[in-house]
Amino acid sequence: MSELAEEILRSRKYAQVDRAVVERICAATVPKFAKRKDVIKAVKKELHIIHESFLQDECHAKAVAILETHPRVDKDIALQLMALHASTKERISQATEIYAFISRYVTDENCVVDIGCGFNPFALPFFTKQPKDYAAFDINTATVQTLNKFFELGGMLYEARLCDAVAQTPGVQGDVLFMFKLFPLLERQEKGRAFGLLRAMEWKTAIVSFPLKSASGKEKGMEAFYTAQFEGGLPSEFAIIERVKFANEMFYVVGKQL
Repeated sequence: MSELAEEILRSRKYAQVDRAVVERICAATVPKFAKRKDVIKAVKKELHIIHESFLQDECHAKAVAILETHPRVDKDIALQLMALHASTKERISQATEIYAFISRYVTDENCVVDIGCGFNPFALPFFTKQPKDYAAFDINTATVQTLNKFFELGGMLYEARLCDAVAQTPGVQGDVLFMFKLFPLLERQEKGRAFGLLRAMEWKTAIVSFPLKSASGKEKGMEAFYTAQFEGGLPSEFAIIERVKFANEMFYVVGKQL
């Protein structure tokens, strides 16, 4: 596993992916193929689907350059940063509305835990209240480093960390849990893990989102599929507080049953 992971990590596209993720996917892929080259091809394909396909060209270098020029990020700069990542880029046209909705559940006394965060923390200027704490988790070392630079330059006492959410449950107790477009990626890798993570994390309110369009911008019945998957599979100890649909993304606000 170590040698396979090392070879994949030498690839420029995947060099910044958490080694633990690469080794886990290698271990799951090896039994499926007889030839080493086929294993490597399949692992790279999986890494592309769950991670690399979201990253715009040189997104981390571009983000750092923007931050060094504009260390205090306002809404206009935030949009430039969000445009560098496919997931947050989809929110740009409705950023004000989306984050106003999210902000209804975030106070300045809250700890926010953002799993599979990508570039979502760059949207903080759109929050109506800045949370007391913000713990962001991602599988890309460059993303973690870039976000920590953003936090540091902005004088924010927040932190980004590496985490393979398929195999690890962050040991952070939060008030508000963000799982934006993460459910499909977790379920792809390990069936049942998305709800398992929701159960394992400490939180008071969870905001979970699903994409409504493919990467190419096409609607492929995703709303109906994800609605059935989430609402049909939601464990009985949780309750849906609110469901809101925007152009490209559907959000659920979830609470715990008393």
